[in-house]
Amino acid sequence: MSSSDLTTKEAIRRRRFNINDKIKELGTLLPKNMEGSSSELNGKDGRVNKGTILKGTVDYVKELKLEVSMLRHNDELVMALRNENAMLQKKVASKVEQQLSPSKDGIIGVTFYIYVDMCENNLQLENHAKRLQNLRKELNFIKETDWQFNSMEKLLGQN
Repeated sequence: MSSSDLTTKEAIRRRRFNINDKIKELGTLLPKNMEGSSSELNGKDGRVNKGTILKGTVDYVKELKLEVSMLRHNDELVMALRNENAMLQKKVASKVEQQLSPSKDGIIGVTFYIYVDMCENNLQLENHAKRLQNLRKELNFIKETDWQFNSMEKLLGQN
């Protein structure tokens, strides 16, 4: 064998070792209850089941992408609700100010239409408060279950 054959074989061996090492590392990054996690690293023959690890990694990354998408959507909803909340607060403050200003006769003028409008505003505020409460529950659930998953930065090797 020539020396170039040996260096080629050595390069192939190093490449295989690096690939196998990174696949093992992927297996340790998966959650314990997921297929391909470190608890399932070794097959019947004692070797690392690379296919299971890679499948588990793909499934986990898809799951994380979906979760990130849901979190972004929740952030957008929260921002929209904050904007709506500010708008409704201004509207209610304006109506209250109108009601408390004296009419031409010096009497506080509360009309049927303003009353109906106030009821409608109250319903909107109640619905808004319910939506905020539901979003807070969702965010709390996400925070409570966050410990089960590694961060995207850690998975991407940025930590």
